[in-house]
Amino acid sequence: MTDRIDRPERLAAVTATGLLDRRDVAGLNRLTGLAARLLDVPTVVVALVTADHQVFPGRAGTAASESPLSHSFCRFVVADDGPLVVTDARLDPRLSDNPAVPHVVAYAGMPIRVAGETLGAFCAIDTEPRAWTGDELAVLEDLTAAVESEIALEQAAHDAERSAAAFKSVLDVAHDAFVSIDPDGCVVEWNQAAEAMFGWTRTEAAGRVLTDLIVPPEHRAAHDSGLARVRETGLSIQAGNRLELPALHRSGRRFPIELTLQVTDGGGAGLRFHGFLRDISERRAAEDLLRRQAELIDAAPAAIIVRDPDGTIRSWNRGAEEMYGWPATAVLGRNIHRLLSTEFPAGEDVVDRALAGQGVWQGELIHRRADGTELVELSRQTMRAGRDGGLEVIETNADITDRRQAERALESAERQFRTQFHQSTIGQLIMDSGGTIMHANSAFATMLGLTPPEVVGRHIMYVTHPEDHEEDARKRAGLFAGDFDSYERLKRLLDVYGHPVDVRVAVRLVRDHDGTPLHLQAIVQDITAQLHAQRERDAALTALTHRNHQLEQANLLKLDLMGMLSHDIGTPLATIIGYGEVLTESPLSPRQQAAMGRILNGARRIDVLRHNVLAMCALDADRLQTTREPVLLRAALTDAVRAADMTVPISCPPGLEVLANPAHLQQIVVNFLSNAAKYGGGATIVTVAAGAGTVEIGVHDGGPGVPEALRAHLFERFTRAADVTATGHGLGLHIVASLAEANGGSVGHRDNVPSGSVFSLCLQLCPRG
Repeated sequence: MTDRIDRPERLAAVTATGLLDRRDVAGLNRLTGLAARLLDVPTVVVALVTADHQVFPGRAGTAASESPLSHSFCRFVVADDGPLVVTDARLDPRLSDNPAVPHVVAYAGMPIRVAGETLGAFCAIDTEPRAWTGDELAVLEDLTAAVESEIALEQAAHDAERSAAAFKSVLDVAHDAFVSIDPDGCVVEWNQAAEAMFGWTRTEAAGRVLTDLIVPPEHRAAHDSGLARVRETGLSIQAGNRLELPALHRSGRRFPIELTLQVTDGGGAGLRFHGFLRDISERRAAEDLLRRQAELIDAAPAAIIVRDPDGTIRSWNRGAEEMYGWPATAVLGRNIHRLLSTEFPAGEDVVDRALAGQGVWQGELIHRRADGTELVELSRQTMRAGRDGGLEVIETNADITDRRQAERALESAERQFRTQFHQSTIGQLIMDSGGTIMHANSAFATMLGLTPPEVVGRHIMYVTHPEDHEEDARKRAGLFAGDFDSYERLKRLLDVYGHPVDVRVAVRLVRDHDGTPLHLQAIVQDITAQLHAQRERDAALTALTHRNHQLEQANLLKLDLMGMLSHDIGTPLATIIGYGEVLTESPLSPRQQAAMGRILNGARRIDVLRHNVLAMCALDADRLQTTREPVLLRAALTDAVRAADMTVPISCPPGLEVLANPAHLQQIVVNFLSNAAKYGGGATIVTVAAGAGTVEIGVHDGGPGVPEALRAHLFERFTRAADVTATGHGLGLHIVASLAEANGGSVGHRDNVPSGSVFSLCLQLCPRG
């Protein structure tokens, strides 16, 4: 059971949720409360099971936020990777001695699975015995799916928060100004758009109090008061809202801005206030122009519509005709929302309440043109008294489809950068101009045996081998002097234990629009294994050179052996055979004739063996060569049978000629005949079948045949059946296959009928003149 619970992948997935140190997660508490009401049970918990305890980030009916694994019923859900339903734990052999009994008597738990791993259980608990119904278990299972989704969302938010710091550099390409301040109101981040909007450079703004830079004097007290309130309570009523405020340029010029504020917890650094600011001077001017020209709606450059609160169109200017593709005569009296298929991203009820309460609403709408094209619009709607004494709404819509598409493209680029940076298998880091690491991905941190947060804040020299410091400094100086834009080099890092890590590093200096150095980007690849492999390769090459020398010496010995076999053995052997054949023609007694026959038979076998060894050596030395010539096949086969000292019938059409080396032809056939004698009880017949330009010579036997497992390897070197008693080295068939190939032919094997084998040689017929 513990094997599944203690799996490193599962425990890592539990930790990755970010919920082990959190209690009372709102979304999970709502789901546990809903389950408690639907199932009418006193206790429902979301339990995440670790190696030694379980944590309850969501719970209803209990104050406990965790418990030891010894008290856990949920561990069985994880161990079995399936539901656990218990009517009375006191009667269950696995649970009766659990310390949680009798506080937990009836139990129903469903596995919580996220990203393929079982993290824990969503369980309902009763203090009395209970027979769970199928409907109750179905409700619990459905709510478990919602719990899984909520955990996935919490994990995604957790991951996003951890990685947010890595994308500050992206903010410099944003169109909106981005400003971040600490709890004291001092600037800690100021992007290029902020420089352009307010006239202060990043260097000038950093560390300055924000109110002194951009807030008009009459609004500074209110700004400082709001900042103090958030510091005390940790809450901001303006966070997430779009605010329109007056702002101050360095030159003293005042202009309106749109601010979206977010407040985050910076850990030990305290709260952080982040604002996206946009100069809305032009938009304000456009809105003022529209209001001034309300009576001249038809001349306005935007879509201006006058309608009843229920959506009935009363007026439709030319800008609306051009934007939506409907002439005014076709739309008057019709409902605008049905005509344009209006979608309310903020909710229709929000718009209605704002118009009814404040008399004005501004936000985004989605409309469809007459041709079906979707438009994203910035809409401003104002409620006022109509001419007939009732109410009417003036709706001014501006097409911001292109802007929204650009924003979505920026979001996509940011996501792609986050994914590439953090999921890359190659180390990446961003350093300030002094060499202090600001961001590092997991691949780089792993090289050092650290985590990314442990790497951030260290100077690059701190993790660099001392012998490489001087060259690093020289290269960095070249970057800042403009000698080159980037460089690559091999160097050594030091891991957490002080061990050197060989790396290949590529460094680039990033500058702003006026050439001022901003930060350093580095790509780092661990080449320790590569260098180790190179050293092993060099050692292997040295050993291989030595071995090649040995092989060359052995090859020379083999060539000497070939010479000896060809001359020193071949010459006396030819003499023995020659004189033996002369003696057999002389008048000898029967006993002497028999003795001479055995002598000649042995000599010819030695000669066959000599030719096989010569052929084998020639094959290994890639020196097997042959000269083919016309050979009368019947005579050649008769000579081969005689050379094998056998009496075998030959079935061969008269007059057939083949192209072959006569000695090679005889050597192949003699080998086939010898194999038939060794393994097949002796050859029964030699057949010849002529085809289209080729001829097949077959040596038949009636023996037991070739074993099935041996057939695919018959003509490979050293192939022999394991259970045969005949002597040999398994080279004969390999040699004849090579000889046949050298003579432009091939060898083969097939079963004989009714038993035995047929070994065949296929050669080219001589073309007839």
